[in-house]
Amino acid sequence: MCHSTINTTNPTDTKQYRSTLGRYPTGVAVVTMQHESGHYIGMTINSFCSLSLSPALVSICIDDRSPNYSSYYHCKGFTLSFLSADQAAIATLFATRGADKFSNIDYSHPENQFAPAITDAIAILDCETYRRMPVGDHLMLVGKVRHFQHSDQAPLVFEQGRFTGITDHQNPAQQTAA
Repeated sequence: MCHSTINTTNPTDTKQYRSTLGRYPTGVAVVTMQHESGHYIGMTINSFCSLSLSPALVSICIDDRSPNYSSYYHCKGFTLSFLSADQAAIATLFATRGADKFSNIDYSHPENQFAPAITDAIAILDCETYRRMPVGDHLMLVGKVRHFQHSDQAPLVFEQGRFTGITDHQNPAQQTAA
């Protein structure tokens, strides 16, 4: 095992801290909302957490430097699209500030959802905002899941600053019990 020494007396060494956190692979999602003016807002996130099964609650975190921080803070609800292994370009698009994010992608926005969902995402969660709280340099939004769906595609994964996939992903329907 490789050991490295990190200056633990300087917790503001954000480059090293981010590098350490980057060792933990995460799924990749796009969170969308509809602004009060009617236009759609979306961004790539990997700060997702399942909080509770009853009630069904999830959380996401929005950087307080995001140009859409205030919009997410005041939103009534949001939709999460968990991206598949072949949707890295969509993740990059939604991670780009100022990009026209919805003009060249396929998405749907059913009347009963708060915001659009990315077509061919491996899972979709439509959430009503349940709690919002500033935490450190982020806004934590807790959503109460109103609707969900999923498919059996392989997920997009983010690790050490890059997108990757899971090489041994198996369709759960094809797995046999041990």
